[in-house]
Amino acid sequence: MSFFEGFAIGLGMIIFVGPVFFLLLNSSFQSGSKAGIAVALGIIVSDIICVALCYYGLSSFVNIEGNQFWIGIVGSIIVFILGVNYLIKKAKITTEVSINTRGLQTFFIKGFSVNFFNPFVFVVWIGIFNYGKFNYPETQSLSIFLIAVLLGILTTDLLKVFLSGRVKKFISVQRLTTFFRITGVLLIGFSIRLLYLVW
Repeated sequence: MSFFEGFAIGLGMIIFVGPVFFLLLNSSFQSGSKAGIAVALGIIVSDIICVALCYYGLSSFVNIEGNQFWIGIVGSIIVFILGVNYLIKKAKITTEVSINTRGLQTFFIKGFSVNFFNPFVFVVWIGIFNYGKFNYPETQSLSIFLIAVLLGILTTDLLKVFLSGRVKKFISVQRLTTFFRITGVLLIGFSIRLLYLVW
């Protein structure tokens, strides 16, 4: 029961549209499925660390107002830089994409940092953890619940990568450029909103 409920919650996270959503799609469109998967793995690793922080009682560290402020500042700067990058980025569409290990590490770091330095991600995970702890007080059931949530999130992220690869053939350079500009504006908007909320 705990697994199915956790997995359903993880799948339900697909409704959240934030910086990592656009980063995931743009990476897949521009650099192929391997880049998208690298971003997705970066996201899920940061989520695992968030879960570990909650599990070992370190969520109180994030709840401290001063810590939230600096986490928010760092996250806002990272998202702002990514937004500017997409505003000036030149779109290109290639049928065969070859990315070396170092390139994949860059995409992994992008996914990790954009997700990890967003204090709202911690807020969501603290809520999920407290919900799971209340409904599944036994350690084993709680662990299964949290693992299932993580699997659900990873599934939705990989699904986004898969679907972006399928629609890529319908994307022209002009449309991709427009999508980049829209993404850039939205990411800058997210960074300003994040800065405003943590100020």
